[in-house]
Amino acid sequence: AFLLCLDDSAPVSKTECANIYWHGNKVSGGNRWFDKSIQLLCQSNGKLGFVGEHSMADGMPAVALCNFIQKLDYKSLKEECPVSYDEDLPPIKNIFNDTISAMDANDVNEIQELSNKAKREYEQLVDSQELDVLSFQGYGSNYIKKAGYSPDGLVQMAIQLASFRFFGKQVATYESSQVRKFLHGRTETTRSVSQSSEAFVKAMGSRSRSQSRSMHNENDESIREEKLTLLKDATEYHSKYLKNAARGHGVDRHFFGLYMIADATESSGVDLFQNPLFLRSKRWRLSTSTLPNIPGFGPVVEDGVGIAYEVKPDCCFFTITARKKNNYTKPFKTLIEEALFEIQTMIDLGKPLSSKL
Repeated sequence: AFLLCLDDSAPVSKTECANIYWHGNKVSGGNRWFDKSIQLLCQSNGKLGFVGEHSMADGMPAVALCNFIQKLDYKSLKEECPVSYDEDLPPIKNIFNDTISAMDANDVNEIQELSNKAKREYEQLVDSQELDVLSFQGYGSNYIKKAGYSPDGLVQMAIQLASFRFFGKQVATYESSQVRKFLHGRTETTRSVSQSSEAFVKAMGSRSRSQSRSMHNENDESIREEKLTLLKDATEYHSKYLKNAARGHGVDRHFFGLYMIADATESSGVDLFQNPLFLRSKRWRLSTSTLPNIPGFGPVVEDGVGIAYEVKPDCCFFTITARKKNNYTKPFKTLIEEALFEIQTMIDLGKPLSSKL
């Protein structure tokens, strides 16, 4: 189903928009239909958002639709779809207007109670969530490529560094990758935690209470070069993993298939699937994904963080979500920005000085 939701709200900032598009932010929750495939959310001030129901499709078809909408201009649209603004057109009717009056009073009371209960539960759910948007204007893919790194790989390592400094350790991190080259292909997992990323974040230093941040001076060339080498290794390993996952050489869907077979044959007690390390490795405290048009989604575990991001040519956007009780989003926002600037400082210090006359 395709729905156009006309809201009365007028969000201004990216964080306000993201909350409206995520769950309606209470003011527009009654105008959301989350069981439908596609919702276009039009605000009273002209802003437009998109909500996609994930079970029927992944991100790229949604991106294609959003790109198509963005490329349309009013002039060409008017030429292709001429509209006659006839004042004699009948007004929009509420098709449910006569439903209540035709019902039994007891049924009406019961429906009202259920409606009130649903509204309370929805508002409690919205109040339990937290979202923040980082609009990072320091640099984007142009700078990262010029420095010799993969844009996605470098941003993922910045997220890893922020996570390491926040949690005091690396945690299982999911990045969505596509296997659409295969018939009925959907997604595979790219795991951002690796021995290479571990070496990099540890060299950069921790901000946890048990470990003070590394006191290494970035002006020390040998120390700086060591960190940049570790960053290069980590980003290259990440890019290799991402490409292999897209070719069907990931591990998570393979494990999932084995688990489904074991479950179907009542062999779910297989030692592998009960191993504590295996269970911890797929509990995604960091769930990440990159798409155009400033994407966003919620965390997938109670004590986790959802990080959706877009790397533009000269800037980056991050939508960071978590349970409100955890107070995760603002510290993560700060730490990601800090990590990106620290990486830039190292790269710039390693460049030969040049002057423009």
